[in-house]
Amino acid sequence: MPIPQRALFFFEEDASVPSGGKPLALQLLLNRPVLEWMYRALQAQRVEKFLVVCGPRFSAEARACFPEDCAVSVSELHSDLTAFLDTEETVLVLPRAAMPLAEAGPGFAYTAPGHALVRAWKDRMSNNVQEAELASGWVPLFGPETIAELEPLLKQRGFAMPAEPI
Repeated sequence: MPIPQRALFFFEEDASVPSGGKPLALQLLLNRPVLEWMYRALQAQRVEKFLVVCGPRFSAEARACFPEDCAVSVSELHSDLTAFLDTEETVLVLPRAAMPLAEAGPGFAYTAPGHALVRAWKDRMSNNVQEAELASGWVPLFGPETIAELEPLLKQRGFAMPAEPI
């Protein structure tokens, strides 16, 4: 599997998040937003560029999960997505909130060159990205219940956020 240089995170649509609620990626897991855990895991793998696809309702909170000097964009605009994918670099696509766990096998996350994603999504209007390869190491979060189930396991393993504060 090619090593990604970029990561693309998709949030739920704002309309599907109840008033007073938060997208799963902004829910707390071990006192940190899930998105921060996702970023830290990818930073450790030397991923340098990020795009968070979310609406304006949660954009400031999503941006706060990354250091100020990080190359991250938070947008729901199609033009920003296609600009981010205007590359042959490998992009990791995380279509939902997830937690990095080394033993997680390949599943819903995948990698592909940016241009291949644009061709599939825009030109063919398909999620069938022929150049895509499934990525392992990610456990999808389907709801607050999944977060609650993972927390004891992560505590038992001594999972901790790296000391470097955001």
